[in-house]
Amino acid sequence: MTPQGLRPGDRVIDLAGLVRSAALGTGAVSAAWGAWLVRGSWLTSLAALLIGAGLGYIVAEVVSRVLYRRGDNTTVVKVGLGSLGSTIPAGLAGGLATAIIVALVALLPFGADGHAALWFGVSLASGVALGLTFACGSSLL
Repeated sequence: MTPQGLRPGDRVIDLAGLVRSAALGTGAVSAAWGAWLVRGSWLTSLAALLIGAGLGYIVAEVVSRVLYRRGDNTTVVKVGLGSLGSTIPAGLAGGLATAIIVALVALLPFGADGHAALWFGVSLASGVALGLTFACGSSLL
């Protein structure tokens, strides 16, 4: 059974995959950027990038399964301007969920407790910016 409006050969966007992309990107960027602002060390930023990407992967798996997977099925939308209504919430779900987790985890190993507001701001800005970028990019490209 095909969803209404889709035909064989149509280009589609896998919303669970979009959540994963936005979450991984947000985890890596927000952790590295926050570590650079707090510590000013490229080595710390590199470690944070890897840890943030790992956190992004974990968060992405949970969020994508809860929101866009039902058993072996996944939610898809047709590529185009009309899909923005579905892709923007998916991108923001992955980006913001990861941003919050990265900011919370950053309070422990990187000693960012004195810079909590800065780190949360950086993470949330990254989550929104990257979530929207991935959502718009997937819909329109």
